[in-house]
Amino acid sequence: MNQVLQYLPTSRVIFANPLQRMTKKRVFEEASLLFQMSGVPHTTVFESLFARERLGNNTLGKGVALPHCRLPNITKPMAALILLSRPIHIDPEPIDTKPIDLFFFLVVPESDDDEAYIPLLRECIRMLQTKKLCDELRAAANPVEVCAAILNWEPPSALISENKSDALAKEWEALNEEVDAALAEDSTAEPAVAAVENDTTEE
Repeated sequence: MNQVLQYLPTSRVIFANPLQRMTKKRVFEEASLLFQMSGVPHTTVFESLFARERLGNNTLGKGVALPHCRLPNITKPMAALILLSRPIHIDPEPIDTKPIDLFFFLVVPESDDDEAYIPLLRECIRMLQTKKLCDELRAAANPVEVCAAILNWEPPSALISENKSDALAKEWEALNEEVDAALAEDSTAEPAVAAVENDTTEE
């Protein structure tokens, strides 16, 4: 089972009105409003997403984009999905120059651990690079069908193994840090002085 669906309720899946002229900015505004419904200020999400986007757009090719960012004051990741009936060109252009019709947004909590949510992001990327799934998302008639398609997507075993390997490496690194800290603490402790009784009694 994948870990993506738990962060994507049907309430954060929308199909853009085909009569509405969409732009990249407008799509980001719609996504920010979806996150605002979950208690995150609209402007905070919008500004954070666009700040990350300025570093380079997060397109995956074949009409799919994965805008993402970190946010303060949230306790767990959140996702949103916006599907367009008419693909739009975005700037800068994706490598394959194809217009985008599937925007999957991911926001995660700020963390001291820069790699805390790498496995989740990696899974989202792999999921959105699965042509069969993307075709199902585009053919869905409503948010329930969208979430059902994602529910049925299984991460490849290689990805699961990779994430487990990363988790074990992090545990090992944390253990080594604990050991190093304990050794450092021992080395700065006052040396123990052994009391030796001198027998001065004359025979």
